[in-house]
Amino acid sequence: MESIRRRSFVPLCDVSRSGHFSVRNFCEFIDGYAFICIYAALVLISSILGLEAFVYGVTALLITFICLFAKDVRAVLPPVVLIVYSTSWMHTPQADSDFFNSIATFVSLGVLGVIAVAMLVVRMALAKKERFGIHPKGLQGGMIALLIAFLLNGALSPEYVLQDFLFGALIAASFVAIYFFVRCTGSQRSDNGCYFATCCAAAGIVIFLQIIYALLFREVFQTASGISITGLQILQNFLAEGSILSDLSINKDAMIAGWGMSNNFGGMLAMFLPASLYLVYKLRHGWLFYLFAFLQLGAIACTLSRTALLTGGVLLVGGAIILSVVRSPRRAFVRGCNLFMIAGIAAIGFLFFDRIREIFATIFDRGFGDSNRFAIWQFGWEKFLSAPLFGSGFYIHFYPDFGFDIANWVFPDMYHNIFVQIFASCGLIGMMAYLYHISQVLCLLFRRPTADRILYLSIFLAVSGASLLDNHVFHIFPALLYSLALGLWELDVNNHSRGALWHTERAEKRFPTFV
Repeated sequence: MESIRRRSFVPLCDVSRSGHFSVRNFCEFIDGYAFICIYAALVLISSILGLEAFVYGVTALLITFICLFAKDVRAVLPPVVLIVYSTSWMHTPQADSDFFNSIATFVSLGVLGVIAVAMLVVRMALAKKERFGIHPKGLQGGMIALLIAFLLNGALSPEYVLQDFLFGALIAASFVAIYFFVRCTGSQRSDNGCYFATCCAAAGIVIFLQIIYALLFREVFQTASGISITGLQILQNFLAEGSILSDLSINKDAMIAGWGMSNNFGGMLAMFLPASLYLVYKLRHGWLFYLFAFLQLGAIACTLSRTALLTGGVLLVGGAIILSVVRSPRRAFVRGCNLFMIAGIAAIGFLFFDRIREIFATIFDRGFGDSNRFAIWQFGWEKFLSAPLFGSGFYIHFYPDFGFDIANWVFPDMYHNIFVQIFASCGLIGMMAYLYHISQVLCLLFRRPTADRILYLSIFLAVSGASLLDNHVFHIFPALLYSLALGLWELDVNNHSRGALWHTERAEKRFPTFV
């Protein structure tokens, strides 16, 4: 695999040698970890108070500044990972709001989006880097193959419409755009993994707090008589009556954020769980993130997303095993915490067996069956057979035929499985491109494992695994997370970043202490 050679990028304004002291300081600030925390706080506040326009405007200005003046563009990562979670419930169509449907808002946000994307393209063009050559290597070839396959979705199908191309282009851009941006402009730094993990952990904290907010202040709980109440009302009743209301359950359909439904809520929180486990290993007070990882899994359970709960559970168990084995100052704590959790779960299971059975009955209130997955997959297979070469295209609506629908959803209906989706929408050409892409990803596994590379692999597995029973990887922001992890992983491998999977106090000093 080739080594990526770079010349240093020369900003339009070289603030390191100019007298622009305030500009130089701002560049240093946005390159640091405090910027991630402040941006995440702004996103959380926006999701509660409806400050999307302000956040989008600030983000467009930040991206413009970073692309024109910063020597390293990694400060783009926090907006890429976090910005979608700034969308508030009060402004979504589900809340009977026309905010995003109004012409003024659509045009304004569209202009801001065009500016931000244009700046990213300009930075890629300005990056002074050696050409890769005629024959792409690394992950580049697979990404290009996916790009072509997604653009050609449904090309020979009799049902082909313009929307097939438009949605194919949107999905293709989600998969490859940030990857090529990282490849063209990224610089390998010793703390790239820690920086990326901090962005993901911050996103996980934002989603966790949004779930807590929904549980407390939105009517997501339901009584046996069908009355919807808030968690705050349950708490008030407990303080007044001294008892908890019986026959309470969480209404899965009411667990909706401004940016997605319950499955998105739980799925994205599960995808960010590896970042918390990585920070357990890297940070001096990382034990706090280990405790938070268990809270994340509990919050995922509250979304009643079975796929997300399965994905998060596997990731947490796998991370617990790894952290119990590898050398680190937190290993003793992790081992003790694991033993305590096992004993606690066994005791709770024994003492509250009936109540736990009721909880799981609520989680699986739609039955232990396939939730129409098998019928949807059969339908997808039929669509593939009707146009086997390029598939039947991405633009299709079929959910009402299976008994449920998603109101005001931007994307067309999807097949809840990454392989069925590619077969049905992109045919044999799409599946060949995807398998070629996966084969190139597997080549990265032959390099020596480090903490950073295990993080990138875990994110890749989290997004891919959750997409075996859901649609995540074909939505914009999970796809951006997917390609961002792959881009950083390849950047790390191609630049021969050293550092085996070990940990000492000397190594620890290279990374920031957040808590």
